[in-house]
Amino acid sequence: MKTLSFSVLILCALLTFPALSQEGSCNGKIIGKVLDEETKEPLPFSTIQVVNSSIGEISDANGNFTLTNICGDFVEFEVRFLGYKTAVHNHDFRTTTGSKTVHRIYLTQDDNMLESVVIEGEEIVGQLESMSVEKIDKSQLEVQTTQSLASAIGDLQGVSFTSVGSNVQLPIIHGLYGNRILIINNGVKHGFQNWGAENAPEIDINSAESVSVIKGAAGVRYGPEALGGVVLIEGNPLELSNDFYLGVSTGYQTNGRGYFGNAYLGQGFGNFSFHVGGNYERVGDRFAPNYDLQNTGMNEISGNLGLRYNFDNWDIKGYYNYVRQDLGIYRWSVANSFSLFSRLVARPGPDDPNIRDFSYDIDEPRQEARHHLAKVETEWFTSLGRFFLLVSYQNNTRREFDVRRNADRPIIDLTLETTDNRLEWDHPSLGKIEGTVGVQYFSQNNDNNPGTGNVPFIPNYNNNRFSAFAIESLEAGKNTFEIGLRFDHEFNSVRGREQDQSIFRNEFSFTNVTTSLGWVSDFAQGWQFRSNIGTAWRTPNMAELYTFGGHGYKLEYGLWRYQESTDGGISTDNILSGEDKDVKAEKSYKWTNEISYRKGGKVLTFTGYVNYIDDFIFDRPFGVGNFRWVFSPAYIYDQSDALFIGGDLTYRWQINKNLNTTLGGSFLWSENAARSEPLINQPPTNLNLEVSWQTPRPAFLDQSKITLQAAYLFEQFQAPRTIAPELLDGDPNNGEVEVDLASEIFDFKDPPSGYFLANARWEWKYARLGGQVEVRNIFNTSYRDYLNQMRLFIEDLGRNIQISLNYKL
Repeated sequence: MKTLSFSVLILCALLTFPALSQEGSCNGKIIGKVLDEETKEPLPFSTIQVVNSSIGEISDANGNFTLTNICGDFVEFEVRFLGYKTAVHNHDFRTTTGSKTVHRIYLTQDDNMLESVVIEGEEIVGQLESMSVEKIDKSQLEVQTTQSLASAIGDLQGVSFTSVGSNVQLPIIHGLYGNRILIINNGVKHGFQNWGAENAPEIDINSAESVSVIKGAAGVRYGPEALGGVVLIEGNPLELSNDFYLGVSTGYQTNGRGYFGNAYLGQGFGNFSFHVGGNYERVGDRFAPNYDLQNTGMNEISGNLGLRYNFDNWDIKGYYNYVRQDLGIYRWSVANSFSLFSRLVARPGPDDPNIRDFSYDIDEPRQEARHHLAKVETEWFTSLGRFFLLVSYQNNTRREFDVRRNADRPIIDLTLETTDNRLEWDHPSLGKIEGTVGVQYFSQNNDNNPGTGNVPFIPNYNNNRFSAFAIESLEAGKNTFEIGLRFDHEFNSVRGREQDQSIFRNEFSFTNVTTSLGWVSDFAQGWQFRSNIGTAWRTPNMAELYTFGGHGYKLEYGLWRYQESTDGGISTDNILSGEDKDVKAEKSYKWTNEISYRKGGKVLTFTGYVNYIDDFIFDRPFGVGNFRWVFSPAYIYDQSDALFIGGDLTYRWQINKNLNTTLGGSFLWSENAARSEPLINQPPTNLNLEVSWQTPRPAFLDQSKITLQAAYLFEQFQAPRTIAPELLDGDPNNGEVEVDLASEIFDFKDPPSGYFLANARWEWKYARLGGQVEVRNIFNTSYRDYLNQMRLFIEDLGRNIQISLNYKL
């Protein structure tokens, strides 16, 4: 809390400095995006022209544009696109966030009775233009009300998710997940227990205005851990001069008999705006196509509040968010004997007579998570450019309960406090060069709460990181060149207990320089090319170093919690340090290229990438272990170089104003480069198709839309060998297998066969009332998802019908 108090003092001190007036200067900048009012698709190469001025711009292939060097307090600009009505907007810099304002311009077709509209909004968190970016807006998120963050973005090409059952899901970008994907929630790095695939981020997508995915090594802009990419969650923009708005929705789903309700309201005035919202969701035991899944329910409550005040050239925002999650883990992923564990893995489905009837109860194994986020940000505009200051604090508590005696006592009880403070300066243009310079201080304090009765799964630790970065871009005709540089120094202090409860301590630090080079070219009519070569780095997290013991369905041992024994196995008796075993920071070298073509209603985009990671850390199966009389698959963390090569393809075709199709696919090839062997748990190749049809309007409705989705996920042919549990650590003469540290990577179960899934959704609207009926897994297909770690024991979810209703004022 001392860090937070110090940051608040900094903010108060900065607020005492007078802002210089923009009047009379020519530093005005307007950033915007041009979209089709009906489809919300971007309109590329639109013409944007400041009235009675030579200042003008052509939007890029994604509809984005920037107007610079604007003089005075008032400006009028026009937006044109062939076949659409012209939008004209009078912009007053004095009533917005100064010289750098974002607009969303919705153009309507000439045969439409509606007028084009311009919406002023908050600037998207700064990003390198040469990065491959995909965005899901509010209208798309509203039809995914009960999905997690990971599943909501899982339909994007190159993006999938790894999961532990139906409640715990983490996004994967180009084969990387966990601490290699940065989650930026309302401009702040989400501070949660982000280790392994067992801890999902506490994010309520109902409170999000949009979600953007950056598919590149974005370490320069966003900091360490952005090896695979970044997920940006934007909250309500808190627009000024905005009418009172209100939204209420509710719904029910058949799989798990789940129900939800959420509501929000807000209003913007001349210099002040506010927003408040909340959500509740409850789901009981879910079911696969042929059997029930005991203890797979969830319970979630969330709330958020935003305030904004604008005066002169200053803009101040405050935001608070709270999420509470109670999540069940499939009961029969835990065994009390080796023979039962082997049978659970080998069986096609549950065969235990003790499986209970449907229930909303959440028993062991289960997780409880509570997350608070509070931030204050201010930006001010002077003749020296735009300044931005962020001060934030997060409190995350996590408790995990396992099947054991004293089951009401958690085996893991952690409190994580995170502060993230950042100061940025967008300096005035130097000719055609624009850029941002910033400094950042990031800290985390993790403590084990007493009362678990176990050796802590991970130790207490403090993490402090100091960073400085600069990003510059140069426009030259149809080309934009970017360069970025970042310096990070991280210091870690660890305090933990050994098996005999004696205390151990350790301190270590890492220093790294990160770079990025980018190029964007609109080289021909309708064509755009983006290329980015970026580096990123990541320090080993505490779980990868110090994990000890079991939680949920598995055992894990960190790099400094095991060593090779004399018989070729492992020993966990001693705690190591960097002097005993050299563990290095991961370093990623990623080259991403994207080419897109747009003509009329057709858009074709292909993204190809190569990512080489030095000292890649991964957990690999090592055997079957017994911890507190629970028999579980045992994993150890290992380190080696890794190579990832892949591509994503998307083709969108607006056949006419009522019919749209999207065809996509992604492919990834990866390997442990040091040993030329496949890595475990990598996304398989997939193909998907979506068709949406604005149906003829029924007499009693204002709008009707039907969407059909089809996807085929191939078998993961690039998978490690399989060793069934009953064959581990036995006698080779009997066909059994001995495993040691030099052994090839293996898995406990063969990768599942490929499968086809189909979904359908009908959306309707009448006046201010709307709703939808959605059917997922229409054919009730029996399948196992290779990236779901519960595939060892059960199939994935069966058919789910969801009905929702909403009202907007």
